[in-house]
Amino acid sequence: MKPLTKTENKIIEYIRNYDTPTISNSLELLDSSLRSKGHTQKTMHCLNPRLKPIIGFAKTAIITSTKKKNTNIIKNRDKYYEYMFDGKFPKICVIEDKDKSNTIGAWWGELNASIHLNFGFKGAITNGAMRDLQEIDKKFQILSGEIRVGHGYNQIHKINCEVNIFNMKVKPNDLIHADFHGAVIIKREYLKELPNLIKKMINKEKIIFNFLKKNKNFSKKQFVEKYKEFLNSK
Repeated sequence: MKPLTKTENKIIEYIRNYDTPTISNSLELLDSSLRSKGHTQKTMHCLNPRLKPIIGFAKTAIITSTKKKNTNIIKNRDKYYEYMFDGKFPKICVIEDKDKSNTIGAWWGELNASIHLNFGFKGAITNGAMRDLQEIDKKFQILSGEIRVGHGYNQIHKINCEVNIFNMKVKPNDLIHADFHGAVIIKREYLKELPNLIKKMINKEKIIFNFLKKNKNFSKKQFVEKYKEFLNSK
């Protein structure tokens, strides 16, 4: 992966000031097909909803927790942690649990969160489970599909692979923006355009917000005309 430029680093810090729906809306101005793809499509549990959005490049893996341990479990974990350790860029761990809602255990708890935080991760996104909700460091964000008590038979089946988190298909090194609403992928080639897109989208919405603020007794006709202006604005 190419190192981040100074401009890209500045943009990443800039877009941390906006929630994930704002980023999603702004990206739709570039590509209308992103209305239906490139983001999570299910309500998720958020560990620390008061944290600012996390932004990072995906490090990926596929796990299960229902199958009993096999003879490769230690070897696979060694490879997993070696892979996750590498990279000095901002990282988000994205793990697909193939057991989905049938998972019996949580990969994400106090220990793994602490390890990944010290590996340089901003947080984790999974369709699987988390636990130890009160003990996990408040600087680490997790979005999960489930909450579980135990860890079951957690096994790592693949690393550095494409994963699917509630219809968000993530490849290794995809750039992700996430907060308590969910997560969205930002194509790196879109990154430089994103600040202007955000401003454009906010200005577009101001047409309606300013109208409602300034006009407490408006007619149906007045609103429809203003809404047409909103729809046609570029």
